[in-house]
Amino acid sequence: MPSLDGRIIVITGQRRAGEMSELVRRLGGEPYIASTVSLRFEDSAQEAERLAKEVIEGVDWAVFYTGVGVRALFDAAESGGCAGAYLESLKAAKVLSRGRKALRALREGGRPPDFQAEPGTTEGVISSLTEAGVITEAGGNGASVFIQTPGAMPSALPRALAPYEVRLIHGSPYRILPSEDPGAVSRLIGRLLDGGIDAITFTSPPAVNNLFVAADEMGQAEELAAALNESVATASIGPVTSDAIRENGVEPALETESQRMGGLLQDLAQVFAVEKS
Repeated sequence: MPSLDGRIIVITGQRRAGEMSELVRRLGGEPYIASTVSLRFEDSAQEAERLAKEVIEGVDWAVFYTGVGVRALFDAAESGGCAGAYLESLKAAKVLSRGRKALRALREGGRPPDFQAEPGTTEGVISSLTEAGVITEAGGNGASVFIQTPGAMPSALPRALAPYEVRLIHGSPYRILPSEDPGAVSRLIGRLLDGGIDAITFTSPPAVNNLFVAADEMGQAEELAAALNESVATASIGPVTSDAIRENGVEPALETESQRMGGLLQDLAQVFAVEKS
């Protein structure tokens, strides 16, 4: 198995940072945790309960963007004493997952999706709905479509579906905010610019965007993009995150096909092994 060979690897995600750090160590690297995001569930508890109840009342389609969102809605239904009704309503609907994290979370919850968007982007979701007949050239088929949107920002999917004859129900059961420790993000940017980092991993678009917002506030966004293009290997968990990286002027060194953290780090080790040879 390829090794990270003592290289310093930045972990920008908040969830499962400890697990990812352990994976870095197992591969022979040195983890550097500097979360650029903060997940908030308590602020969105009422919204999560509302969304779970919307599903229970009955929908034709349920579209899930993220594994975090899937789990948050299962948890909200459990807290509200209606977990059974929520699961039964999902079984009665057609379920579509955007990415593999949502797919895995749905399987864990007892409702594997009927459809998996390919590619795992909003465009892939729209294509899947089109192929299923929810969207047609003549308009929609009158279906009710529930969409669990990403917590960071309004999804493009509700806007894309708005012109069609579908009843849209959408929202996010959590919020993604900037890091609770802006000083740590500033120090990370300094390390990246000074050449003290070998690679940086991104597992969501907000992790990318928040880093560049912080760099812009420091007047160093262009320098950061140059460093990530020239001296730091930038690793992406999937196509949506890669798009966010490119939008900030950086070409990812790699995008893992597995869309798993373990696969991301193993692919990164392989990149370094090729460079070494």
